[in-house]
Amino acid sequence: MSDLRQRKFARTRLALARVLAEALGEQPFAAIAVKRLCHAAEVSEATFFNYFPSKQDLMTYLVHLWVLELGWQVQRAAAEGPPGLAVVHRLFAEVARTCERRPGVLAELLAWIARGGELDSGLAISDLEKQLAFPRLEAIETVPIKGIDAWLLPQLEAAIRSGDLPPNTLVPLLLNTLLAVLFGVPLTLLATEPARIAPMYRQQLTLVLAGMRAASGAR
Repeated sequence: MSDLRQRKFARTRLALARVLAEALGEQPFAAIAVKRLCHAAEVSEATFFNYFPSKQDLMTYLVHLWVLELGWQVQRAAAEGPPGLAVVHRLFAEVARTCERRPGVLAELLAWIARGGELDSGLAISDLEKQLAFPRLEAIETVPIKGIDAWLLPQLEAAIRSGDLPPNTLVPLLLNTLLAVLFGVPLTLLATEPARIAPMYRQQLTLVLAGMRAASGAR
């Protein structure tokens, strides 16, 4: 594929992702018609289906972009300071910011997860797409796309090495608990009080980590 075609391909996919994110601010995913997305992105429906076999595939692409941005924030936080619990707090803060800025996208992301949505290893996002999607994020093209659990796990292991968590911490249990908090808090607050998600995250993280330390110390 020539450079010009690669750029056109990337810009078209990103344009469709952008108009879907905007539409999710007004309507639930199920109510958004492909025709509306095509009109907003100024492409034909035939072009849409050349890029994405279905509307659900476009949603999966949007999720991948969100996880990519989140991964950049995690890597940046780990590079700026010691890895560990501070990076975990940064990840939660970034999700809270998305809840406030783009509640419709987060609501659909939660629904996507509830429907069994998973990252698609076959969905390639080029370095050019990453750069065009996030031009202000330095070296974004080097960031891999992987699940939130895969970003959290090394930080928990680093926290154990640094002594911020006890050496006998049950890492799988703590990881699953953190994921439950990460997605459970927006489920209860996103529709009515998205501004409360950030302080609720901080409160829940404090309780979970204190409880894990106490349980590990009691063993």
